Amino acid sequence: MKQQLYQILHLTGVFMVFLAYGGLIVRSALGSDHKGIRRMGAITSGIGLILMIVGGFGLLAVMNLGFPMWAIVKICIWVLLGAMLVAINRLPRLAQDLWWSTIVLGLVALLMVVLKPF
Repeated sequence: MKQQLYQILHLTGVFMVFLAYGGLIVRSALGSDHKGIRRMGAITSGIGLILMIVGGFGLLAVMNLGFPMWAIVKICIWVLLGAMLVAINRLPRLAQDLWWSTIVLGLVALLMVVLKPF
């Protein structure tokens, strides 16, 4: 049961971050400075990032995996996603690149956990 709880926390965080970034990137691309959307996106992504890291570390602990290299790659992706919020809000000219970068980071994270290449 504990493992399933951590999986739910982790995946809920993933959904929240990608939903928030999608909305914020679209807001940025449209040139909008709607404070409510910006605030909602920041809160949602912040809570999502917390849930992702808590769920991820919880899974590593429950599954007794230690710190494999694929998990370190996922932590680096988590840091990049956290830093991406600044770029989304301050560099609207990069909206399209950030859109695709978010998808690529998500795909790499997924490949790390499914394939465990190292």
